[in-house]
This record gives sequence, structure tokens and C-alpha cells, in this order.
Amino acid sequence: MNIGESVRIALGSIRTNKLRAGLTLLSISIGVFAIVGVGAAVSALDSTLDDQLESLGRNTFYIQRDPMMDFGDPRRWRNRQPISLRQGLMLKERLTGATDVGLTNFTSGVVLRAGSEKTDPDVTIYGTDETFVPNFTYDIAAGRSIDPQDVQLGSDVVVLGADVADELFRQVNPVGRTIAIRDHRYLVIGVMEPKGASFGQSQDNIVAIPITSAAKYFFDERGTSLMIMVRTPTVEDVPAVMDQATGLMRVIRRVDFSEPNDFEIESNESIGDSFGALTKYVRWFGLVCGGIALFAAGIGIMNIMLVSVKERTREIGIRKAIGATRANILTQFMIEAVTLCQLGALIGIGLGVLGGIAMSAVMGSSASLPWTTIAISVGLCLLIGLVFGIYPAWRAAKLDPIEALRYE
Repeated sequence: MNIGESVRIALGSIRTNKLRAGLTLLSISIGVFAIVGVGAAVSALDSTLDDQLESLGRNTFYIQRDPMMDFGDPRRWRNRQPISLRQGLMLKERLTGATDVGLTNFTSGVVLRAGSEKTDPDVTIYGTDETFVPNFTYDIAAGRSIDPQDVQLGSDVVVLGADVADELFRQVNPVGRTIAIRDHRYLVIGVMEPKGASFGQSQDNIVAIPITSAAKYFFDERGTSLMIMVRTPTVEDVPAVMDQATGLMRVIRRVDFSEPNDFEIESNESIGDSFGALTKYVRWFGLVCGGIALFAAGIGIMNIMLVSVKERTREIGIRKAIGATRANILTQFMIEAVTLCQLGALIGIGLGVLGGIAMSAVMGSSASLPWTTIAISVGLCLLIGLVFGIYPAWRAAKLDPIEALRYE
């Protein structure tokens, strides 16, 4: 008997026992979906982060009180003092090796008003400086951005994100008009080009105001801490400028030479490495969960194949009577078990890939097929078919042809 005929018999058995085979296929598909779906989701997350880091530039690093990603003991940084606006301005004045030093703080869940129109309570206010638009890769659609004089004077001016401008002013040009942010009046000096979503969140539902103005109304220096974004001339300059910034921050924050830094300084590379460490565990979680589901499915496949051997005892006797060897019977039932597993794998892979595409669409990133996890899933299903199909196939191959022909 050739492989093609064995595959056709296996598919015929599935059609004959739809409910039984369907439940087994479902369990295999769930296991494969867990593996491929998690792999696709992680690929989408990695792609989104890579796009973000690439857009910000590999020649940037960040200084803030708390780490961006931390899987250790939070007690080591919980009692650190915030990085104040005064400290940020001092670093900006003294750091000579950098191209730009940007100061940023933010608060979320704010309502903005313009006349009778108002936004939902989900707008994010960025207190920042003249570096915000270039550092965060925005473009100005109308008007101008914040300039150094706005920061120096603490001017009450605002640059609107595209979503906020559409919500408050519809088709009217907002530049030159005023809005209210928590009852404080701000003059609109510019509107940013739409940027889209990242990690499922709109990047256009924001406003930017001078950080000195934000400090007057919205940020308590004792309770909030700045993020400082430093851009260097080239990627090769990052280590040297990071060393300079570390020394200056220790002096500015009066850290004793025997004490560790009371702030975090991280490059885009280190952020990517930390995120990669997190997604590695997520991949393993999906693989373990999928493996458990596939093991349970393997037991179901063994039961189906044992029932199939029982139901086809007479057929096996006839095949042996006309010359089929034990190897032929063993091969036939092994191929049937593997076919059942691979059919479930195809369904699970399809569902996992669709889930990954859907997640990529939600996050606004490009979809990519997780070929590694797909290959692992196919290999695991092949192994499951061989391991759990061998005993029923051996039982079929050992049947006595005379006894099998007598079986009713």
C-alpha cells in the first residue's frame, strides 16, 4: 500500500467518524494555535518595538528615575527622588557631547475644551521642549512647534495632536484659537501630522505644551519625575555621551561616590534587549501550554486509533489474507495517525496566523509569519502522531489473519 492510499483511507475515516475525529482535531488545533498564536503575537510586538526604536534613532538614550522595564526587586528604586525640572535644565546646559537633550513629562486622562466642544477624558498632555517634535518623529501640519523662547518664558501655548484637533475644531483651522486645559487657557500655535497607532494606542490623541508651563499647573515636582531623552551625533558616540551624562547626573543629584546611581540610563539597544528577554518567556509559555494540549490530543488520537483497529479488524484480516505484511499494516495505521495530527496542525496554524495578523492590525505593525514556531508545531504534531500512533498500529499489525476474518 502506498502513502497516498493510506492518506485517503485516513481522510475517509475522519469523514466516517466526524464527531470523534472532530474533537481530536479540535484539541490538536488548540495546542498548535497556542504555539503559533503566541509566536505571531510576539513577532508583532517585536516588529512594533523595532519600528519605534528605529524611528527614534539608535543614537539616542534615556535618563529617568525608574527603569523602563524591570523584572527585579522594585524596592531598589522605589525611594529614589524624582528627577526635577531644575535638574533636567542643569543637565541640558552642561551636557556638551549631545546633539539634543529633550525634557519630557506627561499626564493622562485629561479633558480639553474649545467653546462648546470637548474631548473625551483620555487625552495625554506632554510637558516638553523644542526637541519633542523631532525626537518623537512628529511633523507639523500647520503653525509651528514649541521653541526655546516658549520654554524660557513658560508661555501658555499648545501644539495639538491630529485626533485632538479633529475632535475640537472639526474642519476649522485651530491655529490662533484658544483651548482650555483644566481651566487654564492655552493658545494653539500648531497642529501635528497624524502618526497613527502604536501598541494599539493612538499617538495622535495628545497635546504638547512647554515643560515650564506644565510645571506651573500640572506637575508636582515632588511627585512626578522627568524623562530626559538624549540624542548623539552618531551611534558610535552613544557610550561616551552616556558616560558624560552619568557623571553629570551624579553631580547634579549629589550622589556620593560610594553609592550606586539613583537614576536609570538606558539606550535603545538595552531597551530592546530587555523587551526581548520578556518576549522570550512569553514564547516559552505558549510553547509549554501548546505542548500540554498536544499531549492530551495525543491520548485522544491513541484512543481513536484503537477504536479504528477494533472496527476494522475484519478489513485487516482480508488485507493480510491477500498478502499484506505486518510492516504494511503498521505503516498504514502510522500514516493515518500522522495524517490526523497534521490536519489538526494545519487548522491550528491557520488560526494562529490569522490571530497574529489581527493583532498586527490592531497594533499598527506589519504582520510577519512566525516560521520558527510553525516549524516547531509541525514537528511536534509529527512526533505526537508517531508516538501515540505506534501502539494502535502495532496492535493492528499483530492481529492473526484467521481470527481477524472470523471477527464480527
